[in-house]
Amino acid sequence: MKATARKQKSIRIGLKLYSTDTALIPEAMVLYGKDLFHFIELYVIPRTPGEVIEQWKGLGVPFVIHAAHSLHGINLAQGEKEKENGHYFGETARIADMLGADWIIAHGGNNGSVLETIRQIGLIGDNRIVIENKPKIGLRDETCVGWSPADFRKIADAGRLHGFVLDFAHASCAACSEGIDEKGMIESFLAFHPLVFHLSDGNATSEKDNHLNLGKGNRNLDFYVGCVPPDGYITLETPRNPVAGLDDFVRDAAFLSALLQKHEISQRGG
Repeated sequence: MKATARKQKSIRIGLKLYSTDTALIPEAMVLYGKDLFHFIELYVIPRTPGEVIEQWKGLGVPFVIHAAHSLHGINLAQGEKEKENGHYFGETARIADMLGADWIIAHGGNNGSVLETIRQIGLIGDNRIVIENKPKIGLRDETCVGWSPADFRKIADAGRLHGFVLDFAHASCAACSEGIDEKGMIESFLAFHPLVFHLSDGNATSEKDNHLNLGKGNRNLDFYVGCVPPDGYITLETPRNPVAGLDDFVRDAAFLSALLQKHEISQRGG
């Protein structure tokens, strides 16, 4: 994966941005130069103009692509969305090509069937698509596909799981829905060998993911970070004040770096 260019044997931190966030590119490049992050996870909003996408090209930063989800009308779990989904993923594949991204993160969809998700992944036919786990219940009370290890076992058994993305908060929410321990849920997901991890804080007793900045909730961040392998990728999916640039990200990155340093010291026996 292209993001190994900066750091070979240490955890890499990702900055989550949207394809329309081009005004943040200069500030992001300064932070990249300071080693505050090591890749950009770029969420591609459907129909982002080509001249806007072009501004992400040639930055010298590794990219992971995040495909749009139901918020922007993309839903792999619903057959009636097949044509729209196919058109969008074709557009996204071309952007991934342009930016040299090896992974396109996608959600399994909602209010539908995991079998439909499997079918549509097969139709799209892009092995860069990697699937992220979801809460059982979405923010608008929708029923999500891909909330359980059992769903991912079905995707894997069908030969459509080309990679897995573990969102810790989503796993915690799903565990709350089922009334089970989140550690057990997360450990079951780790069996799928996640390529990327998503990290945010939030309410540890909620079925819904509310994405708080690190240290602003009560999720077990220390446990989450301890699950990430030494060469793992962690994207910070924490909120940003739109009038404060990347200031919130800088604080969250510092919080995460302190957690990572704590674990490195512990592993050395210090």
